[in-house]
Amino acid sequence: MHRWKYYGLVLCLLTTMAAGAQDSLLSVPVLFRSDTLFLLQTAPHNISVSERAALIEGRISSIYAQHDFRPDSLVLTEDSLASRILYKGQVVMTVTSADAAVSDLDRPTLARNYLTLIREKTGNLQSFSSMQQVLLFAAEALAVIAGLVLLIWLLNKLYRRVKFRYARRSYKPFVAGSYTLLSGERVRGLWLKTLAIIRLAVFLIIFYLALPVLFSIFPWTEKLADRLLTYVLDPLKDIFRNIAAYIPNLLTILVIWLFTRYIIKLVKFMAGEIERGVLQIRGFYPDWAQPTYNIVKVLLYLFMFVAIYPYLPGSGSRVFQGVSVFLGLLISIGSSSAIGNMVAGIVITYMRPFRIGERIRVGDVTGDVIEKNLLVTRIRTIKNEDVTIPNAVILGGQTINYSSCAQQQGLILHVEVTIGYDSPWPHIHKLLLASAAKTEGLLSEPRPFVLQTALSDYYVNYQLNAYTHEPERMAVIYSELYKNILDTFHDAGQEIMSPAYHAYRDGSSPAIPKKE
Repeated sequence: MHRWKYYGLVLCLLTTMAAGAQDSLLSVPVLFRSDTLFLLQTAPHNISVSERAALIEGRISSIYAQHDFRPDSLVLTEDSLASRILYKGQVVMTVTSADAAVSDLDRPTLARNYLTLIREKTGNLQSFSSMQQVLLFAAEALAVIAGLVLLIWLLNKLYRRVKFRYARRSYKPFVAGSYTLLSGERVRGLWLKTLAIIRLAVFLIIFYLALPVLFSIFPWTEKLADRLLTYVLDPLKDIFRNIAAYIPNLLTILVIWLFTRYIIKLVKFMAGEIERGVLQIRGFYPDWAQPTYNIVKVLLYLFMFVAIYPYLPGSGSRVFQGVSVFLGLLISIGSSSAIGNMVAGIVITYMRPFRIGERIRVGDVTGDVIEKNLLVTRIRTIKNEDVTIPNAVILGGQTINYSSCAQQQGLILHVEVTIGYDSPWPHIHKLLLASAAKTEGLLSEPRPFVLQTALSDYYVNYQLNAYTHEPERMAVIYSELYKNILDTFHDAGQEIMSPAYHAYRDGSSPAIPKKE
């Protein structure tokens, strides 16, 4: 039994050796497009001659299939071991000394013959098919151009329909408050211009995208097509790549913004509660609530900007930093007076010298406060003149508030008259108090009173003082009081005249109006 196994093994080895010897004696052709280039009789020890021939055929077919194939680019290199036929650095065939041993030529000559055969065969086939390929390329290009023309025609037709539809519409004017920014005709014209711009942009995009398709048809312009696509795709890739890389910073900015926003909402809610009197804080007045809220809001927004600044795109660049410094310098130089007014406005807010609606006097201006902000205070006079006063002027000057005590204690209005020494003072007091009693707007309680403020050379200074709860009617009340003093004194036969006037009299009657 073991003997038969031994005989079978020997038979297999003999069969394999015979087949290898037969293959080594065969001449295997190297074919290209069903045409024999040359014959091979040798091969490396690890492959057969047939496998070597098939490998060379595949390499030749591969380089010939390249659209920019040029037979002249096939070159021959020599070294001590072998001769190699290369195409753009790619090995097409290696000729060894074993190949030269089975021929009548040396190795370099044999390799040059193989190179000449490959060049001639591939060159002849390329010249034969070039006209056919050019015609095919031209047909494809015409098809692309026809498709482009058809697409443009369809877009023009669609544009005309849309334009006709929008041109027939009636448009409402664009109004901001009572001012008409755009009439209906202008709105229609704006829509039609927008459609025209969109159509032009679409045409340019289609034309630009059609160029790479057209250039890619011809092998000679394929690189230009790739370059045109690169001009569009590379910026888009950079944009999307930068956006994707910026997403973590964007999320950080969003978190900071949301945190600041809800803190501001909380401060606003507390300010509203304090202003309504629901929440009371000792030493904190309700009218401080809104100004304090505005100050805190500005500070929180500044904090938010400082926290967000490092995460802004380009914040680390020198250009961004230079622009920031320049803007800061402009603000610091050009807004020194504005900052002074803002600081004064904050100080005035917490000093509480006046409130909105109160009657005050600042310098020579008397009127009601109608607006108070961080920069200026606006006062409306009794002549309906709106006077704007910078807060720094108010802080640096004297302010008289007529309304602060008017409701609780009453504002004292005072009038001075000068009467000669020949008139008894009780009689003058009585007449002045009677005049105050007749004046509408003056209070009976607390009672009016009269002060004698000076004893001058020719007369006595009498000062009538009366209370009122209506400081906003101060000018009218003064006018009524003056009128009543004149009437009361004249009815009583009391002359209101400086005694110095007697030096120029000629004995005529006193200067008192006669009763009608």
